[in-house]
Amino acid sequence: MSISRREFIKGSLSVAAAAGLPFSLGRPAFAALAERKDRPWEAGYRNLFQGERTVRSINMPNCTGSCAWNVIIKDGIVKRVEQPLDYPDDEYNPRGCMKGATYHRRVYSPNRVKFPMKRVGPGGAGQWKRISWDEALDFIASEIKRIAAKYGQNTIWIYPPVPATGIAKQGAGFRFASVNGFGIGTFYNWYGDLPLAHPITWNVQTEEHEFKDVLNTKYAIIWGSDVAQTRMPDAHFFTDVRAKGVKLVYIAPYYDPTASIVDEWVRVRPGTDGALALGFCHVVVKRGLTDEAHLRRTTSGPLLVRNDNGKYLKAADLAADGDAKAFMAYDSQEGKAVPDAYFSDKLALTGTWDITLKDGKKVSCSTAHTLLLKKLEDYDPKTVSEITGVPAKDIERIAVEYASAKPASIWAGTGINHWYHGDLIGRATIELACLTGNVGVQGGGVSPWAGQYLMRLNPTDYFFPKKEGGKPDERYRAVPLDTAYVVNGPTDTMFNKAGLWRQIRCIWAAGGNLLGEASDQSNLTRKVLPQIELIVSPEIEMSTTAQLADIVLPVVSWFELPYDIATTPAHPYIQLHEGGLEPMFEAKTDIWIYYEMCKRLGTEDRFKFNRPEQAIELLLETGGPQVKGITFERLKKERTIRVNLPSSPYASFTEEIEGKKKFKTASGRQELYKDEDRFIQFGEQLPVHKEPHVATPYGPSKVWKEAKKERNPLYEKYPMVYHCRHTRWSVHSSWRTTTDILKLDDIGQPLLELNPVDALKRGLVAGDWATAYNQHGYVKAKVKLRESVPPGAVLIYFGWQREQIREGHWNALTHNDINPIHEIYFIPNVWGPVSGHFDQLCEVKKS
Repeated sequence: MSISRREFIKGSLSVAAAAGLPFSLGRPAFAALAERKDRPWEAGYRNLFQGERTVRSINMPNCTGSCAWNVIIKDGIVKRVEQPLDYPDDEYNPRGCMKGATYHRRVYSPNRVKFPMKRVGPGGAGQWKRISWDEALDFIASEIKRIAAKYGQNTIWIYPPVPATGIAKQGAGFRFASVNGFGIGTFYNWYGDLPLAHPITWNVQTEEHEFKDVLNTKYAIIWGSDVAQTRMPDAHFFTDVRAKGVKLVYIAPYYDPTASIVDEWVRVRPGTDGALALGFCHVVVKRGLTDEAHLRRTTSGPLLVRNDNGKYLKAADLAADGDAKAFMAYDSQEGKAVPDAYFSDKLALTGTWDITLKDGKKVSCSTAHTLLLKKLEDYDPKTVSEITGVPAKDIERIAVEYASAKPASIWAGTGINHWYHGDLIGRATIELACLTGNVGVQGGGVSPWAGQYLMRLNPTDYFFPKKEGGKPDERYRAVPLDTAYVVNGPTDTMFNKAGLWRQIRCIWAAGGNLLGEASDQSNLTRKVLPQIELIVSPEIEMSTTAQLADIVLPVVSWFELPYDIATTPAHPYIQLHEGGLEPMFEAKTDIWIYYEMCKRLGTEDRFKFNRPEQAIELLLETGGPQVKGITFERLKKERTIRVNLPSSPYASFTEEIEGKKKFKTASGRQELYKDEDRFIQFGEQLPVHKEPHVATPYGPSKVWKEAKKERNPLYEKYPMVYHCRHTRWSVHSSWRTTTDILKLDDIGQPLLELNPVDALKRGLVAGDWATAYNQHGYVKAKVKLRESVPPGAVLIYFGWQREQIREGHWNALTHNDINPIHEIYFIPNVWGPVSGHFDQLCEVKKS
């Protein structure tokens, strides 16, 4: 005989009731166990979900995550969002953070810009007049024509967005500037995200391994990147590989969330990371742990350098008919200098020889690697410990651990970019990877993950349309002007100053909260804004830039954007974004706004598109081999598709390291040695450590041997290093006014974080109002005491809108002095002045 579970329970309870046991049930309770045919409550729950539809959207701030969300919509309103868990590589599931989970709060924010507005009072006074779209666009067009006629078309300056976050939407700004011959700014280097060491060494904008490749490493150094706080969708890769027994080392001045998830945290004096990397290199060389085959085959190591002028020896130096572009090396078997042969094992890696030039004179030449070894003599562990504060025994041990584990990886964040000499710091970390053969292999590399710059397709035909009837390669192009020069003015060493510099007169803030987020706010507001005659701000919410604009235009949120495509360096997919909501209020898409403007400027035939679908089709059709076979229709079905890459998971330079192709540099090799005149002038042919340009107690911008003999006079007045950092709770200024997120962010306002030792010296306690100030500006905020902040430093998390700040601005203390090395070339967002806003000093006083 068998009985059901329900009968068993009823029987047991009957016995208990008959026996009068404690907690026994009476007849009313038994009634609840009886089966009922009617279940009216179920209908109520069904009704909650009836009529819902799901749309797969992408969260598209410049956070690098590019995370998909299923947006559940009912009656035209977003009810909730959920992670879709549909990435083909399951390691990328799930993706998202609290910002993506609350984006719909921004869609329905009371801060939404609802209709076009024209400023009728002083900038920032909040005095606006509601106008129609036609009135707004007609006014802007008339002002643009006036300014262009008076000052030139290129003084209309478009401040561009990061394009990969929504290539059709964001790229429309580039197209708008191009077809009208407007000026256009830079973003990647202005933010400080550009790791200039990459174009210096490899002649690429940036190269990194996708996040999944962390799983292939045997040893990982996370260097200046708080991945646990700012890379939340992908931080798990590090904890996953650590669970397998891989050691994680974190190098940073602050004990932050990432320091809490690694095996070893190394506190380095701010701005001295390059010295630490060179100290590791010194140990690797002394211990005989270099990968000589890698150095000989793929780096500048075997190339001959003239000791009389520091230049590479070229074939043209040796013969009248010699090729000026042919680099020379030394063949030990033949006993003479020969033209370089990439990936050859015959070339001498070290040595010095007298070489006879075409005029009969002899010149001493050494291999670039010989010069590198000589330079590394300056960076023994004892000296590096003196510079960085890291114990010599730890420098020795970590160097051996890294070099002995194959493959070993470096995950270098913007924390080492945001310095005046950030290029030197980056070059030193790359040198470490090259010495140990950790470039071009899965599980290795030097990966910066600095912003969502990577489009994974060629956008040229969309950004810069071909001229009809012109030559095949003739295109409409914007006239670039690096944002650093817009804010700071030109320098004597500026690349093509005569051709590129002009005083801009109109700012169209196409993307990014320029007047609320940018470094050097003091210069921007005091020197630049008085020269500007028109500011246009297309915005979703009322940002600081919008508050200071002349015209504010309402643009759709991501959930109201019909379609777009997004990519990221973090993972290898191109994804289709679908909005799902009808535009709210009077909001329009960016591409519609640009098209309507072009109609008024007489260039609509060049611009052509007024819907994102048209742009997406062109981008995929002309995007090159990485998106070959990927169509708009296919994306509509699959939503997320892996682009065509040479390896999986993707690792940079695998083909170059296998000898299948050369690097894109002039020599075809990884150029650890640079011979341009300015590198020689500043003694930076090879990576060296130079003290920070401002934020040092020693001789600024000098090598240690000289710097340690001096005191920085500015440090006597402002003895604290001032750092503005990314936070978990916003992406720059996005989400900074979202109530749900503000509740998570400490007390929901800016805080000056100090070490208790520094606070005690200044008579400060937690909760006091204090002012951080220097020669550029100040910010007033409440004090928070943290042992995790090193003595001698002040930390503030950025992104706050101006109305959230008591007084001043967190970026009022920053100033971006332009490094002449960054001006040797100018390729927008590839080679240009990199923001060094970490390189600042301040003092703090009670307010």
